[in-house]
Amino acid sequence: MHRLLEAGDKVLVGLSGGADSVVLLYVLRACGYACEACHCNFHLRGEESNRDEQFVRNLCAKWNIPLYTRDFATEDYAQQQGISIEMAARDLRYAWFEELRQELGCKAIAVAHHQNDQAETLLLNLSRGTGLRGLGGMRPKNGSVIRPLLCVTRSEIEHYCQENNLDFITDSTNADTSIKRNAYRAILQSAPETDIRHYAQAAERMQAYQSLLQSLLLGTEIEDEAQLTLLYELLQPYGFNASQAENILAALPSSGKRFDAPDFTAAIDHGQLSIVSRKKQEERVPTLLRAVRPRLAREHFPAATDDWALVDADKLKEPLTLRHWRNGDIFCPISNGPRITKKLQDFFCDRKLSLAEKEATWILCSADEIVWIVGQRLDDRFKVTDKTTRIAELQIEIQ
Repeated sequence: MHRLLEAGDKVLVGLSGGADSVVLLYVLRACGYACEACHCNFHLRGEESNRDEQFVRNLCAKWNIPLYTRDFATEDYAQQQGISIEMAARDLRYAWFEELRQELGCKAIAVAHHQNDQAETLLLNLSRGTGLRGLGGMRPKNGSVIRPLLCVTRSEIEHYCQENNLDFITDSTNADTSIKRNAYRAILQSAPETDIRHYAQAAERMQAYQSLLQSLLLGTEIEDEAQLTLLYELLQPYGFNASQAENILAALPSSGKRFDAPDFTAAIDHGQLSIVSRKKQEERVPTLLRAVRPRLAREHFPAATDDWALVDADKLKEPLTLRHWRNGDIFCPISNGPRITKKLQDFFCDRKLSLAEKEATWILCSADEIVWIVGQRLDDRFKVTDKTTRIAELQIEIQ
């Protein structure tokens, strides 16, 4: 959906040694991407920082993956810039990642954020009184940085490690709840898996709303991620849910598909979407007036109008009935050429009628045969010919 990479792309993978980044590297490598890894040693955890670097070196040697490492004096940088240690580490990390990406000619920088990280980010931003941008959390793609694991949870990543016998290390500072993000992480550890997913999904929806709002304000083309959001907003008042909106968007290039909500039907015809009420209302059937007379010796027969037509009276069979179209209806459109049989659905499509127009059209039938698509076309089998001796003049009165 997000088209983060193309086949054969060269990717720089941020590798800390934790379960998330190990799985990310393993999966990208298995998918055939040309991977190179990078590891930051921030020297914030003493010997544990060196342990992490050695683990990463051993892993990349085992998997035959090029590895680049860099040491940072993180505390000094944080003091110089007047920022927190966490912010300093983030700035140093991404600045070096981008520098290295350009030097190596990599298409993207892949980092291992997942749905739990997204949920933490959302809660953290909420605690700061964030706006729409902050509610969107982390995007799957932000410049050259991609996050392929935003669609999975931490528990799914750990389960994947077990299934594939992947070793990883754990950062001991993750248990330090004096760090605000870690405090939210601890809260989410006891949250149901469905809650984690819903937090992450909410952030993704906020990203789409932000993109939609920006497009509407700037008058730019609406991006793919925002098209679904716009369609959902238009359909939701009619009772359609988000899943139906997604299916409708996918079906728009086609024709003839219908989707039902409790009180409305969404129908697609030639790329056009129509919303029609499903509530049955009392409908007054039009009145059919019929006058039969002999054919005159020299008589001009005008074409049918919206509510009036001339047919061969002797070809009519009782009963004459008025009804709406049904699936499978066929008739023979009047023409000056050879008689052909056509599905009524195809006839309507040729005339580019909407679903509402189709369902509002009345059809006059003689026994089981269609005589007249009222306001549209007579059936060739009932037209007046040189052999006609009696004329039936038909008049439709719609009240």
